[in-house]
Amino acid sequence: MKIAAVQLSSSADAEENLSRSVGFFEKAKKEKIELLLFPENVLYRGSDDGYKNQAQYIPGKLTQQLGNLSREFSVSAVWGGVVEKTGTGLYNTSLFFSESGDLIGKYRKIHLFELYDNEQVLFRESDLFNHGNEIINLPYKSFNFGMSICYDLRFPELYRSLTANNANVLFVPSDFTEQTGKAHWLPLLRARAIENLSYVIAANQCGLNKKTNAKSYGHSCIINPWGEIIASLDGEETGLCIAEISLDKISISRQRIRSLEHCRIAELRN
Repeated sequence: MKIAAVQLSSSADAEENLSRSVGFFEKAKKEKIELLLFPENVLYRGSDDGYKNQAQYIPGKLTQQLGNLSREFSVSAVWGGVVEKTGTGLYNTSLFFSESGDLIGKYRKIHLFELYDNEQVLFRESDLFNHGNEIINLPYKSFNFGMSICYDLRFPELYRSLTANNANVLFVPSDFTEQTGKAHWLPLLRARAIENLSYVIAANQCGLNKKTNAKSYGHSCIINPWGEIIASLDGEETGLCIAEISLDKISISRQRIRSLEHCRIAELRN
């Protein structure tokens, strides 16, 4: 399967962001890409009030618009993080559409980011969003996709659970900041690929959030089950990070190193 991680510098103008996304579908169609992974905050990147204003029910008008794009171009797409409105609050939610435009699954971000300066809270995502409470695997076109969003990357137990449920491709749509990205982005992504013998598809925001002055790290990439970076972008460019993913590569890696079969922690806990 030919797959692409989309690197964006999304703005606080949702219509502009959606319009810009159409160009990636056009390029995907031209280059015979079967699936696009968009980053977290793909349709809005701004202030907390803006996120609240952008929130929509799922399914609804937004899912119709996004599904129509996949249907028009015959390209499946994962919209890495949009604001979902529910009766109990907001969720940071990924949406997975088939090439025929059907919403085949969604994932609500489980781990919500917090940033501290000593004991002072600088940022707390749970002030805006509810925690998701469901681990999501989505089988599609012979692969099994494990869903996650950004801060989830720091919790290896999530990915081991996904792999235990037969995941072999792990999605990591993100808005990883420049400061933490320089230190942790690639080491964490490679670790998740290596320890789960799975592909990791990581689509990140880049550039400046003009509403908050936070800078995103970029460096979107695709990593194979052996931990090798097979496609990548730099920290500034927007565009597509493209690679072929292969069931054979997954099988060969898992035959050579059989750590998924050898884990004894569950036995020891019992």
